[in-house]
Amino acid sequence: MIRLWVILGCVAVSLSACADTRAGPVVALPNGYYLQPDREGQTELVKRDGHTVVPAPIAAYAVSGQVVAGALGKAQPQNRSYANDLPFHGGAETRYFILDTKTGLIDRGLDESAWHRKLNELGVTQSPEIYPLLPWR
Repeated sequence: MIRLWVILGCVAVSLSACADTRAGPVVALPNGYYLQPDREGQTELVKRDGHTVVPAPIAAYAVSGQVVAGALGKAQPQNRSYANDLPFHGGAETRYFILDTKTGLIDRGLDESAWHRKLNELGVTQSPEIYPLLPWR
């Protein structure tokens, strides 16, 4: 009888340990892609298999249909309660990315004019307003 209680106690502890395991925060994107924080808390874009598609840091992003578009770099510190309440506006040095989640094709390091042109080629006729993410921590 005592042996049964010991076994049941071990099973209960094991199950509670499994139930307490939490995955980290993510932002789900179309077709199995997602945004997640890296070890330093910077945003990276990852495929469902865990492979990093766009390394951190990602400053801002938007989704239009199957297309994920965004800006590379660290988000600027804000003097507001919410860092994502106004659209992101990059400068001349800002580089952008576009991921077609349907085909997996990605363009990185685009300047603003190339970014707009590529979005238009993908059928995104009005370039989306991109917004910074809220801090992960």
